[in-house]
Amino acid sequence: MKKILIIDDDTFICELLKKHLQNNKYSAEIAFNGKGALKLFKENKFDLVLCDFRLPDTSGLDLMQQLKSIKQSVPVIIMTAYADVRMAVKLMKLGASDYITKPIQQEELLGLIKKLLSKPEPSVAKKSRRTVYSNGDFIIGDSAKIKYVINLARKVAPTDMSVIVSGETGIGKEYIARFIHENSLRKDKPFLAIDCGAIPKELANSELFGHIKGSFTGAISDKVGVFQKADGGTLFLDEIGNLSYDVQLKLLRAIQERVVSRLGDDKQKSIDIRIIAATNEDLNHEVKENNFREDLYHRLNEFKITLPPLRERPEDIKAFLSHFIDSANKELKRNISGVTPEAESVILKYPWYGNLRELKNVIKRAVLMAEGEQIDTECFPSEILHPETSSNHTQTVTVQNINTDSKLKHASSEIEKKLIIETIQEAGYNKSKAAKILNIDRKTLYNKIKLYDIKL
Repeated sequence: MKKILIIDDDTFICELLKKHLQNNKYSAEIAFNGKGALKLFKENKFDLVLCDFRLPDTSGLDLMQQLKSIKQSVPVIIMTAYADVRMAVKLMKLGASDYITKPIQQEELLGLIKKLLSKPEPSVAKKSRRTVYSNGDFIIGDSAKIKYVINLARKVAPTDMSVIVSGETGIGKEYIARFIHENSLRKDKPFLAIDCGAIPKELANSELFGHIKGSFTGAISDKVGVFQKADGGTLFLDEIGNLSYDVQLKLLRAIQERVVSRLGDDKQKSIDIRIIAATNEDLNHEVKENNFREDLYHRLNEFKITLPPLRERPEDIKAFLSHFIDSANKELKRNISGVTPEAESVILKYPWYGNLRELKNVIKRAVLMAEGEQIDTECFPSEILHPETSSNHTQTVTVQNINTDSKLKHASSEIEKKLIIETIQEAGYNKSKAAKILNIDRKTLYNKIKLYDIKL
């Protein structure tokens, strides 16, 4: 029997979900805060976690990262109100498996749990998702901007040049990386993707380069790293800016010398791989801030491709819209034929800061909510219908008014975002200093900057 951990400070919701899961042959445990959840998680073997976005003693992001540092492969579903959907979409980029909006539709939740638990247990190195091209999964679109990107990808594909793919969260950087691989001379060799932002700092070296038994506490057997697994093919390093400075140094040596050595092993193994890296950060700026090695940046930046955000190419949205409706129909066993003119107008006007990932999730839920054969405006959450209202309702707070030790613990998402911006400004844009003021580590600060789409 699969075991699920429910984390929410609303006792009524917890008991309701627990009973519903038990009625459907799942075992369930309840925690009302982050501290209790961590204790239960360490003492039990859970197959899935259902976690509220807002908790009394921590945030869904921080708790998710702590849970995944204990068991990286556990699927985490974020529960959130419609007003926080954009945040939930970004949480998925940082490691969440999916999200579900309140009030929770029980059949939708069961379908989501069944889908996640039926997948083979993933490793940190993601098996590459089947990506769509114009004749299948990946829709290129008709805009001049995306055609220019595809033309660049076609030109660089047959070479062995390292490539940096930059662009906003959710825009499809891994899809472009796979497009390059499948149009290269390495197309019959492995394509491995690893999310550098999802790897706990202490495990990054092992995940990338492997280890031998006994090389550190918990190394109970030999492990082959992704560099060796991708030998002969392409290694896609997503969110490469999250790697620590010491791991960046080892990565540079591996690329330059074409050899790797596992932790605890004095033997070196030759490798032949192509590196494609992706980031939604300005790595040039990170180099200047001494957060990213300049020599590694120049080694990776032999060729750069920048993906334009979806809001800058509205002519492509209709193609994605049709594709996502078809996908949702298959997954949810619905038969929605399209959208009403009013709904289409809303979709084309909305800025889609979460890009393709946000569009896909909104359409999926709209397909579920539709009463007739078409999606109408009633199928959308209020933040999609009135984006200017949700963005203007920002609470004001000053950094000085909140005790340093609890600044982030007691802040809502909007207050938290404002606190982070003000503290970074107060620290003279020194992120390390800002992290110390906020009483969090630098990686957590970087993740929150990404989560809230803070532009510095």
